[in-house]
Order: sequence, then C-alpha cells, then structure tokens
Amino acid sequence: MKILVVGPHWRAGWTESTRDALLALGCEVQVFYYNQTASRQAAARTRTRLLQKLSGVALQTPNLVRQLLWILTGGQLHTQLMYAVRAARPELVLVLKGETILPATLRAIKRPANAPLLAAWYYDNPFVFNDRDPYWLVPSGLPTFDRSFVFDRGYFPQLQARGARKISFLPAACDPALFHPEPPELVRSSRLASSICFIGTFSPARGVMLESLAGIDNIAIWGPGWQPTLKQLRGKLAHNIFRGEGLPPGQVSHAYQSAPIVVNTHGPQTKLGGLNMRAFEVPACGAFQLMDYVPEMEALLQPGHDVAVYRTPQEAGTLAREYLADPEARQRIARQGHARVLAEHTYRHRMQTLLAAL
Repeated sequence: MKILVVGPHWRAGWTESTRDALLALGCEVQVFYYNQTASRQAAARTRTRLLQKLSGVALQTPNLVRQLLWILTGGQLHTQLMYAVRAARPELVLVLKGETILPATLRAIKRPANAPLLAAWYYDNPFVFNDRDPYWLVPSGLPTFDRSFVFDRGYFPQLQARGARKISFLPAACDPALFHPEPPELVRSSRLASSICFIGTFSPARGVMLESLAGIDNIAIWGPGWQPTLKQLRGKLAHNIFRGEGLPPGQVSHAYQSAPIVVNTHGPQTKLGGLNMRAFEVPACGAFQLMDYVPEMEALLQPGHDVAVYRTPQEAGTLAREYLADPEARQRIARQGHARVLAEHTYRHRMQTLLAAL
C-alpha cells in the first residue's frame, strides 16, 4: 500500500516511528512534515505576535482575528501539502494530529475521483493541546476524514458530535528501536542516574505527586514549567532535583533505566484508557514504572502486574518508598511489563490495527 504520512517533526519521534512500522509491514511510505520548514515556523511566530497585539483577548479564545491569521498563514502549507499528495499518489493519507492543516486542504485531498483514503490519528486531545492553543481547525476538518483514530475513548462523543466518521480506539505505543534495555554496566555508570526519575511537563497534579516524595534522596526531574513549584517546595526537596528542560531522545531511555523507579503521572488529556507514550516506553526499556491509575487501563496494562499503580498522591509516596526497598518486586513487574508491551503495544501493532480497520 502506498501511504503518505503527514505528521509533526518533534523530538518524541511519533512520525518517524509510524513511518518505520508501516515500512516494516511492507508499505511504500513517504513523509510530509507539516510543521518543519523554517517558513512555517516563522509564520507561526508572526501569527502569535499579531494575535497578542491585535486580538485584545486571551490566546485561547478562537476569534475572527485568530482565524483570519490561521487562514493567511495556512496557504503555503496548503500548496506544499497538495504538491506532496500529487507527487506521492498515495492510496492512504495518514494525518498525525494535523492541527494547523486547513479544512479546505483536507477537502482538496478528497476532491479527485481517484482520491486516496484519508485517516487521522490523534495521540492526545484532538481539540486542545494546551491551555494557550485550542485547535479550532480540527473540528472543522473532522467530517472529511474517512476514519478517525484516537488514543482515548473519552473523546468519542465529542468527535461524533463534530461530524467524525468511523471512530476507532488506537492507543499510544512504543518504538523498541528507541526504547530497549541497555547493558547494565552502561546504566550503572550513567550521569543520568537517580533513585526516582520523572520526565515531563509540569502540571498541578504532578506537583502534588512530587511533594509526596519529599525526603527521598536523588530524585531527578526533566521538563518545562517546574521551576516555580520547585521554589515553593524549597526545603522539602533537594536543591538539585531539577536536571533540565528536557533530554535528547537517545538519552530518555538511558535515564529511565538508570532509576529504580520511573514515575508517570497523566495529564488532563487522559480520560478513559488514554495511556500516554511514557506508559509504554518505560516498560519497553525494561524499567520499573509507578503510574497513576487511569480508568479502563486494564485492557492495556494490568495494575500490579505490568506496572505499579497509585490512586492518590499520598499513595504514590508510600508505594515509592516500599518499592525502593523491594528490588525483587520491581524487577518482576518491570520484566512482566516489558514482555507485555513488546507483545502488544509497539508501533507495528498499532499500524496493523489501523490498516485492518480501513
């Protein structure tokens, strides 16, 4: 099958892992990055500055000025994407998120008599990625897709109400080429070593969880937005807990394996079964994961067997201390989780599901 993957270029490698899985399944694949070119990035910065100057309202409010600027800066993306579609002549155009793609572009892809199938895969909230940037373009384009795949069943009613057709559950996944066990001697000598590791953007729930770990030595956090909360918790946590805004993709796996415990707290985008990428990537490394309970997660990862689960921030602190003192339990759960994700939750598994549904 000839497939054009239209995806974002970002450090987590979603687009590349999807491409590689499709190639492994025998598909002919080309990739178009809808956010990569310097001109598109410059246009996004200009759009933001103009919005701040002209709209006079909060950025999260979809307003006439905001919509006009999206349309004006979306013209170049339309031209380049349509050129890519004509050049590739795909049987399937698979859009990964695509929050900046104009609905008119999607309709143009479907206009010819021999138009390809058009599918979307949403790896997070299809409508709002963060509090600053609601995606008003996404709802307008939903009826154009032949099928929409989403990582969390909680979005089904909203997608249906906006005109999405043939909605399917397609969870996040792991890429074993990026996340896999490394030699123990390499892990032990890592400068990324810690007793408890967390990698992710700050959220209030994550801040409360972190406070429950106060008193545990050598906690390491990477991610944006943590500094104000860490200042408030000064005196409760070690001064060197914050290690940086982020890590290169190749070092994330190393950091996970260098910690006895990797903590994973989901954000507000998760509702029903929507486990994040980290939920699968940590076990793929062979690392032990302590994560918050997500309703309906049992179909993907079994609490107490594949991962350790806490239901309150206070329980997170209690379980962290218990598991730090019980390496055998950690190793057993890590081993079982590793086997589960390799058997069921790789990008190859997801692409097999997606292709079978079309």
